[in-house]
Amino acid sequence: MKCRIAALLLFAFAAAADAQTVLTLSESAERELTQDRLTVSLRAEASAATAAAAQAETNRRMEAAVARAKTVAGVAVQTGGAWANEERVQGRPVRWRAVATLDLISSDAASLLALVGGLQETGLAISGMGFDLTREAARAAQDALTEEALARLQSRAARVAAALDRRVAAIRTIRIGETGGAVPQPRLAMRAAVAMADAAHAPVAEPGRTSVRIDVEAEILLEPK
Repeated sequence: MKCRIAALLLFAFAAAADAQTVLTLSESAERELTQDRLTVSLRAEASAATAAAAQAETNRRMEAAVARAKTVAGVAVQTGGAWANEERVQGRPVRWRAVATLDLISSDAASLLALVGGLQETGLAISGMGFDLTREAARAAQDALTEEALARLQSRAARVAAALDRRVAAIRTIRIGETGGAVPQPRLAMRAAVAMADAAHAPVAEPGRTSVRIDVEAEILLEPK
């Protein structure tokens, strides 16, 4: 009796499996976002008869720049590298050239650019600058795009099922992936142009666009109506 019941159950399961169709679908959703964070790299340079004297001057300028930057709300301050190189010119005394670097980061581009213009007037020079997309903005977009891509996939699955005179029984597997994000691509490209900017004026910068995309792929089980 038990063997007969087991055989009937196996037959029922096999029949149900045969009746189901596996549908593989993929959908995507994409959006271009305006980059919302600006990073500006500055440097202080000084030349003196000794390395210590040159570095003392760049240190003084950096201390003043950091103190001034910290008074501007929403500006993150990151000090970078500092070094000194010996400069030899035939027939002249040896000189030392020191350099110290500073990164300023803010989502308020107007305030940051005004600050940078003021720091340029104190002798600091721009090494580079560029916009990127913050993680918060990217994640918010990814969440919205995930919902959009899933809705498209579900709608398409229902249409395919109806065309085959079937209905969606279940989603067997699903994979979600994203591309795009915070990539400050314009930064290096702008170095040469920024270096030639008039130090008496605040620099001008326009944000670029970053593409954020979500891809969804699923295996969907269809069954007869």
